[in-house]
Amino acid sequence: MSSLHRDKTLALAAVFQAAGLANELARRGQADAEAEAFLLRSVLVMDTDTAGDIYPDAQGLTRGLTWLEGCFMEQGRGLEHAGEIIRLALAILQVERQFQRNPEVQELLRQRLDSVQRQRALKPNMSQSELSALLGSAYVDSLGTLRFRVQIRGNAQQLQAPGMAERIRAVLLAGVRAAWLWHRLGGRRWHLVFTRGQILQEIRAIAKSV
Repeated sequence: MSSLHRDKTLALAAVFQAAGLANELARRGQADAEAEAFLLRSVLVMDTDTAGDIYPDAQGLTRGLTWLEGCFMEQGRGLEHAGEIIRLALAILQVERQFQRNPEVQELLRQRLDSVQRQRALKPNMSQSELSALLGSAYVDSLGTLRFRVQIRGNAQQLQAPGMAERIRAVLLAGVRAAWLWHRLGGRRWHLVFTRGQILQEIRAIAKSV
């Protein structure tokens, strides 16, 4: 497996990890904390298109690799909420496409993320919930202004819980960051249909190496 194919697969797995975590948060109000934290950290790794810099440990994308593989195999049969995870992943890719075409929103998001970086530098022990709140706010002020919006479906009680909207938006922001990388590496939506076999092969090769 080439380095490029590995990097593209990791980026796509991060998109699916964001989709899967957003779905879990919306339905159950909780998700894999380590997988969530790994994605949030990736948002603040800027000025690089190298998957190894953004996702330094492929093990942090285990959930995403599992969801990606499950959604690709037999149209997701046997994977809980596969259809919803696929829908959210495609929505994340669509948001990223609009983001690519809007330099003003790109600059606004960059400014907001720079601000988050400065706040983290001033507060090294910032909690994950605090980081989620900052990233969620950055999402609203930038990606939230785009015409296409990701529609979240889930348990109304969970969605209205304090801080839940911010957590979901922060995870979606991480998904858009991953989608940006995937496209920069040559990923295209049609690959999800016509290169599934190759992607599955790459997922299994990565799984053996972690």
